[in-house]
Amino acid sequence: MRAAILVCLALAVPALAVAEPAPEAPYLNAVSLALPSIDGLRGAQVSYERWCPCRRLSVAVSGQLRQTAARDYGGLTAGVGAELRWYWRARAWLTHQHRGSMVGWFLGARVDVAADWLHDRVDDRWLGTGMAFGVATRIGYRIAPWRGLEITPLTGLSWREQVDLNGRVPAKGAFSIVFGLTAGWMF
Repeated sequence: MRAAILVCLALAVPALAVAEPAPEAPYLNAVSLALPSIDGLRGAQVSYERWCPCRRLSVAVSGQLRQTAARDYGGLTAGVGAELRWYWRARAWLTHQHRGSMVGWFLGARVDVAADWLHDRVDDRWLGTGMAFGVATRIGYRIAPWRGLEITPLTGLSWREQVDLNGRVPAKGAFSIVFGLTAGWMF
């Protein structure tokens, strides 16, 4: 967990050292949608991103609601997250935005907090609640092929710590490789 936090901080520090101002970008905000699971569209994550052109940085906040399933058990997860992104070139292929927009290659550092509720489908009863805390590093490439439309594929590394609030199960951590795709609108 500490190593993942140090990696996130190491990626964020070079972004803060960039001091050259970028030209005025026509789009300073973006709203995007991601479907966090591919098992039947059982959830969604909505993000709002705000651009700071002087440092080629953006800050994104997100909310998610997701239903998961594993044989006889089902779960519901609700969470929030925040991400700092540094666009190192701020221009992209297949993009009709001005240079200095939230387009092109980026590095991101992300934190998440979520609440989990687990349900037993056989006995039709709730089994317990838990909290999840996560950190992630990401690399991605945003294109804006038409007006304000944006498409962002990304990948990264994530660490997630699960804590049972009922005290029945010990806390456990999991490392994962993340792949994602978001689509949205810049305004």
